[in-house]
Amino acid sequence: MGFVRVVEVFPPLFPSSRRTEGRIDPEHRLERFLDDARRVSPHADVLLVADVKNTKLLKFSALQAAALLKEKIGVGVAPVLVARDFNRPQFLSNILTGLSLELDYLMFAWGDNYPPAAGATNVRDFRNLAEVLREAALLRTRARAATRFLAPVNIERLARPGEVVRAREKLLAGADYLLAQPPTTDVEVLARHAELLRRAELKDRVLLNVFPFRDSKDVRECESYFGWQLPKTLHDAAKKGGKALVEAERGVVRALRDEGFPGVYLNTRGTPANAERLLS
Repeated sequence: MGFVRVVEVFPPLFPSSRRTEGRIDPEHRLERFLDDARRVSPHADVLLVADVKNTKLLKFSALQAAALLKEKIGVGVAPVLVARDFNRPQFLSNILTGLSLELDYLMFAWGDNYPPAAGATNVRDFRNLAEVLREAALLRTRARAATRFLAPVNIERLARPGEVVRAREKLLAGADYLLAQPPTTDVEVLARHAELLRRAELKDRVLLNVFPFRDSKDVRECESYFGWQLPKTLHDAAKKGGKALVEAERGVVRALRDEGFPGVYLNTRGTPANAERLLS
């Protein structure tokens, strides 16, 4: 397929509050979602419809949103299906639905635990994500479907032999590509991530992540929210302003192309212009 550009977009989101100011307007949000996707699609081979774990928000099903994108725009799509949110029969039904819709990809994630105050329950009918993928692969074979599978990998943890084993288990279980986090923020970090992939013999199966940071405050907030430990080089670039951050991120994309990586994974962070800015 060449250099695969997977670009993450968000499904229509709504406040979960019952108050008047939280009124839901599905039609308007759907049109905006489609408009944003149309702007991103020239720069993407696959639109990854994200799962949003904020319990203060309601969201359209990623599966439904992906089907809508395929129908209305004709772009490659990949809904994120999260294991913690469904029991086994319902999760397998969701997979079968995705296969029957002939979606290009399905992305499987384990999902963080809900905090006690969330008012939500975690469902853990599967032992791990490799088991999820094996079940999905069996359904794919039985349905004679061509849908490919995606799964996450923590790129920094590949320094640990046990994490390499887990990454390979996901691939053996049926994943076609692994999408990496935390982000590859500049060419210095790329060199380290590339070495981790070389040692693990995973370079051809991992799409490194480019994440468009806005400024120094945004970098610090992302570290706190996601639990990332971002490099000093990123903090230094952020102090120089947004243009320096964009140039560092564009440098990563150029290097990924030049050095024969299989593709890139970009989060637009809800701003379609980020796809054009970083991938054009």
